[in-house]
Amino acid sequence: MGKKQTTRDQLDQSFEIQGQQQYAKALGPRGNHQHEVELADGTKTLVTLPPRFRNVVWLKRGHYVIIDPTVGVSEKVGGEIVHVLFLKNIKDLKAAGKWPTAFSESSPMTQNEEEEEEENSDDDLFVNNNRPVMSDTDPSSEEED
Repeated sequence: MGKKQTTRDQLDQSFEIQGQQQYAKALGPRGNHQHEVELADGTKTLVTLPPRFRNVVWLKRGHYVIIDPTVGVSEKVGGEIVHVLFLKNIKDLKAAGKWPTAFSESSPMTQNEEEEEEENSDDDLFVNNNRPVMSDTDPSSEEED
């Protein structure tokens, strides 16, 4: 399958969970195209990103995926990523009532917005004590002398 076709299928594909596939939340990359994910029941496992998705889909911390725990199982690896879910897919699943309640508490975009608000606050800015503090003076008070 070519890169164009893989990208088109990933973006436009309507999908259904089949067999033993499960929803999972990506916790971060662990190297060698392996990612640590957390399943809906809270268990953490290591899954691989298949070659057809490499350089096509970027999987970041907090993204949601569909994994197949029966494919690519080894001593350390617990499955393979079948589909990377985008916000559009998550909204459709929530509307259909198929989204797990364990993941409905927080979405990746709301967490990022909260982190940005914390980063933009001026509370922890460095104050240089070597510079005199310039206070606002009225020019009229200087002219009176």
